[in-house]
Amino acid sequence: MSDSLQNPLLQYLARLAPSSQLTMKYILQDAADRLGFEDCDIAEVPWHQLEPGHVTALVAALRADGYAPNTSSLYVNAVRGVMNEAWRLSLISQEQLLKIRTVKPTQGTRLPAGRNLKRSLIRELMDACAADPRPQGLRDAAVIALLYGTGMRKSESVNLTLSQVDFDERSLQVLGKGNKQLIKYAPPWAFEKLNAWLAFRREQLPEGQADDEFLFNRIRRGSHITRERITKHAIYYIARQRGTQVGVKIMPHDFRRSFITRVIEEHDLSIAQKLAHHTNIQTTANYDMRDDNERRRAVDRYDY
Repeated sequence: MSDSLQNPLLQYLARLAPSSQLTMKYILQDAADRLGFEDCDIAEVPWHQLEPGHVTALVAALRADGYAPNTSSLYVNAVRGVMNEAWRLSLISQEQLLKIRTVKPTQGTRLPAGRNLKRSLIRELMDACAADPRPQGLRDAAVIALLYGTGMRKSESVNLTLSQVDFDERSLQVLGKGNKQLIKYAPPWAFEKLNAWLAFRREQLPEGQADDEFLFNRIRRGSHITRERITKHAIYYIARQRGTQVGVKIMPHDFRRSFITRVIEEHDLSIAQKLAHHTNIQTTANYDMRDDNERRRAVDRYDY
């Protein structure tokens, strides 16, 4: 039998989506380092020998280093995931698993990170892209339009293919977190940006060559459009570069935060939850990035 089939860590990672595997590998490597296995590859760490005291010590170390409660939860859940696999493989008893699961991560909450990108700022970003004579101008405008116009995640955007886009219905079928197929809808202006980019891309193809199946291409220096799909890191770079042009530090997830905030503003929380495809409505509420001035105005209206 393959060693990987009896390795709880490898079995745990195999259950995750590829986009989550890199994150959890980093977290588990850092957890292993903090537990004294800094010279050990995470696949060789004897995870099944962990006791509740080890997890308690990990939580305490994260708290001492100022890690946010959500980050602490991520670490603890990653370790629990590996221990669940250890139990499934009969490497630990159910009693040991239950004891491990009684250890709680750091409790508490933090104010949400990121920013709410106002419509005026999105227009500035579109203007910055329009002023760029390179192919990147059209591509980046389409990327930003889909991220902001649909609220999709950057990993969802880079994995999109033409077959997943319904141009008549202005919808996109994406594979979201948890391996779930989801339908995202985009406003007309977002599809205008996407169509402009795709039309330009097709014009650059040599006669007789078929269009690429994916939506967004990597563009090399010299404005050479490759036949390669862009990566999540490229989305990060696009957000940072275009943000710098308009004088604002932007992270890719800010587009999703702003989409959800705007839906909450203009409709309600339940509609935002459906469009964000959140299982828990509290998750949607955590995305509400309306600023202090808006909250003050709401309170100021309560006259006696």
